[in-house]
Amino acid sequence: MEQIERGWDDFWAEVLRVRYRNTLQGIEQYDKMVADFCIEVLHLHSGSKLLDIASGAGDQSIEFAKRGITVTGFDLARSLVTVAQERARQEAVAVNFYQGDMRDMSYNQRFDAAVMLSHSFGFFNHEENKRVLRESHEALVDGGSLLLDLMNPYNLPVFQRTWTKIEGGYLLSEPHVFDAPAGVLRGRSPTFIDVERGVVVLASQDALANSDIRMYTAPEIRSLLEQVGFTKVELYGQNKLPRMPYTVKSDRLVAIATR
Repeated sequence: MEQIERGWDDFWAEVLRVRYRNTLQGIEQYDKMVADFCIEVLHLHSGSKLLDIASGAGDQSIEFAKRGITVTGFDLARSLVTVAQERARQEAVAVNFYQGDMRDMSYNQRFDAAVMLSHSFGFFNHEENKRVLRESHEALVDGGSLLLDLMNPYNLPVFQRTWTKIEGGYLLSEPHVFDAPAGVLRGRSPTFIDVERGVVVLASQDALANSDIRMYTAPEIRSLLEQVGFTKVELYGQNKLPRMPYTVKSDRLVAIATR
């Protein structure tokens, strides 16, 4: 088979964040549970203004909007923003989706709360990651809160090499590798067998540019949040109700920081 390379926005974002995600059993119920958790711990109500940072294809943003919350969501990939806008139209909810970079949000005390879900934090170098938190702090009104939903670095999932049948072909996912000395989860290049076109699609350097994730510990996250101006930080061990304390064996590391 012929091999070709494709970039993140023109191919892989839609394959991984839409087609592959659609194969995950119970994913719609999961989105509802995450939304319920965020609404309770962030004290959101109808009319609250929420910023969904790295909103992907809009799955959780739309769940928030269905509950009467005023949602602004953005993602770096134009392809995902397009999918999100179409989904919102189909669901008959109003969400302001746009393309944007989390390192350059440029909001000034506009939102009651902000969320970064599905481990959307940590894709840059340390100073840029800190800048993301600073920009998030500036986007919130006084008393507003930021929720970070992260993997627990002490209890990472068991990553395996898997083949998945998705729309249009077969996706080969290579396992992530944790670089313990660097504290970085190294991403591996995926492969897609496009059975309709008869080609093997590989990830270009553009698609792999942000595949590594800096895995911050709870003390590091707390310190970063306090350095950029947050005054109160709470930690939980899962992103669904009931609220559970964070421990070394927790499924997630959820940090809630108040301005």
